[in-house]
Amino acid sequence: MVYQDIRVEIEGAVAVVQLAREAALNAYTPDMGEELVHAYRALGADPAIRAIILTGSGRAFCAGADRASLAGQRGRCGLLLGEEHFITGFVQELVALPCLTIAAMNGAAAGIGITATLGMDLRVAAEDAKLVLNFAELGIMPGLGSTLFLPQLLGPARARELLLCTRRLSGAQAAAMGLVNRAVPAAEVMAVAQDWARAVAGLPRELIAAFREGLMRGAEGNLPAALQNEQRLMARIRAESTTGSNAP
Repeated sequence: MVYQDIRVEIEGAVAVVQLAREAALNAYTPDMGEELVHAYRALGADPAIRAIILTGSGRAFCAGADRASLAGQRGRCGLLLGEEHFITGFVQELVALPCLTIAAMNGAAAGIGITATLGMDLRVAAEDAKLVLNFAELGIMPGLGSTLFLPQLLGPARARELLLCTRRLSGAQAAAMGLVNRAVPAAEVMAVAQDWARAVAGLPRELIAAFREGLMRGAEGNLPAALQNEQRLMARIRAESTTGSNAP
């Protein structure tokens, strides 16, 4: 597959996947989602890979969903936003990969630019990066298992506060809250991610896979149930917006 919206570089046991729509602040499209699924599957199947780092090109990490896609424009792949496997189910593959998954959030991130990282093992953000969870403003449910991951990371009360009230954080605030593992100056984000990746580069993939699966199963909650619940709530939101039953 020839990638247009991402780039993949491999050095030894570490792969770097870079979102490559720099002029659009790496805004997410169905095409980007299809390419990410293909790349992560290929890297997950490569026995040499121990860690995968996701980062953005230019000054942003991912500015959320592309406006044209939100407005109903089909991607080159022929899919509407929400029809691609990255949104409909890939997170279950992501958490089962036999390698460490890392998000190097080099700049601003919004919406899916944040929820896409929650199923990953580690997150590092630029201290001054603007992180925006604007789902309430858009009137849509946060997906990709975030209704499971956010309470696990932050606790239920803080997750509600973040999604419904705060909605905007700096990278430093996100680290203090526990949304990301570390916040560092923007120039150091990739160095931290590479350090984490090198730490597992010499480990057997079977060990990495076992640790990831054990931690996932040991955490409270159930991912398939969370995904099903997100879909149910999104359907209810759509139905209510159509009938006007949520009007005051």
